[in-house]
Amino acid sequence: MASVRVLVVDDSEPVRTLLAQALRQHDYVVFEADGGTAALRVAFDVRPAIAIVDQWMPGMTGAELIRLLRAAPVPEIRAMAIIGLSGRSGSERDLLGAGAGSFLAKPFGETELLVAVRAALGASGAAPASGAA
Repeated sequence: MASVRVLVVDDSEPVRTLLAQALRQHDYVVFEADGGTAALRVAFDVRPAIAIVDQWMPGMTGAELIRLLRAAPVPEIRAMAIIGLSGRSGSERDLLGAGAGSFLAKPFGETELLVAVRAALGASGAAPASGAA
């Protein structure tokens, strides 16, 4: 079984790197984007099963990105599971209101990340990654 494709969107390279490393250790195939425009290109190219999106990025907020993904002309992209991330208060409401299925408040641990990813994939009907415990 092929591993699940995950798109990680955050303007902070250290955050993207930590998220990507944690997910790759559990056999997820990770694609990274440093902002909304790049994330849209990646989403249309690879059609990931899930996106993990930071709220506060230059140029386009996570909520704006989520709205664009939810309005995409491609059914797989519209149906993609999305987890919103932020460390600022009020972001949870904005991200969930835009169409994120769940929210993680920064800082969070690897276990919280993996639980949220598995729950989001289960809710979307996507198969979990092989080898993920």
